[in-house]
Amino acid sequence: MKTTSISSLAISQSMQSTVSSAMTEIVKLQDEAVTGTYSDVGLELGTRTSTSLDYSRESSRLQSVIDSNSFAETRMEGSQLALTNISNAGQTLLDALTALSGNTDVNSLKVSADSAQSVLENFVSYANTAVNGEYLFSGTATDVQTFGDDFIDNVTDDFNTAFRAFMDATNGVTSTAADVTADQMKTFLSDYETGFDWPTWNNASDNVMMTRISSSETVATSTSANSEGFKNLVLASVVASQLTNAGLGSGALSVVSQKATQYAGTAISGVTAQQSALGLSQERIDKANTYMSNQITIIDTQLTSLVGVDTEEASVRLSTLLNQVETSYSITSRILGMSLADYI
Repeated sequence: MKTTSISSLAISQSMQSTVSSAMTEIVKLQDEAVTGTYSDVGLELGTRTSTSLDYSRESSRLQSVIDSNSFAETRMEGSQLALTNISNAGQTLLDALTALSGNTDVNSLKVSADSAQSVLENFVSYANTAVNGEYLFSGTATDVQTFGDDFIDNVTDDFNTAFRAFMDATNGVTSTAADVTADQMKTFLSDYETGFDWPTWNNASDNVMMTRISSSETVATSTSANSEGFKNLVLASVVASQLTNAGLGSGALSVVSQKATQYAGTAISGVTAQQSALGLSQERIDKANTYMSNQITIIDTQLTSLVGVDTEEASVRLSTLLNQVETSYSITSRILGMSLADYI
């Protein structure tokens, strides 16, 4: 019988080559077992790689639109809360004016005037609400505070100056508020409203924020202080706070109460209309997000079927290879430890 010698070095090198190949496969299987997709998509798919890239890009694009919509939703939620507070302030003023109707008690008149002043202050605070550094009611001029810090002082000074000038021109420089008749008060309030240039009193832009909420939809996601609702609430508050306790006669006071009540009612309706418009935009965003989420699910399913692997199978193969490598290491170690001296 003829025997052929095989060196232990040759066996060792053969083992090392096997282990090297196995380690490369182990790295690949570890990645696939964790991610659930091919470790090298291009190698596995070949010409179909472009299809997987198209799926990935479209899924990412849709998700970016949904993420962008979340910022618009936050802005609208903040706007809705502020508008609710403004509407409540208007209702508070309306209730106070309704209770005042026909009342000439000095203390009651003072309470009503103070209430109107408080409503004006609350209105300005709510109207200057900012979310994430953006003023909600400044339209597209989101970096500019809607009303200046001196707005209340300026608008009340302007009103009182106009009223004093009207009295001087109508009844003479020595006239007092008590000299103003009901008809004169109607004329003054009508003239003041006509000349009240609302856009000059605030820093808001007429244009509101527009947001693309899907591939084909763009909606308004903010509202502007340049609205009739805001204007009428300011007029109601200023008229009531400055004239209710100004010493007017019963006829003129009745006109003030009626006109301020009219302004307050119109203001509440205007603010409610703004809330409704934002509510429609919120509903459209919800529907768009749902539609895009469903699209992402479909796309991701298609992508998974294209580049996905069986993670359980990958795990089994990985475990088998690891056992083989450990066995190879053990055999190699024993071979390298063999010596001819042990058999002499």
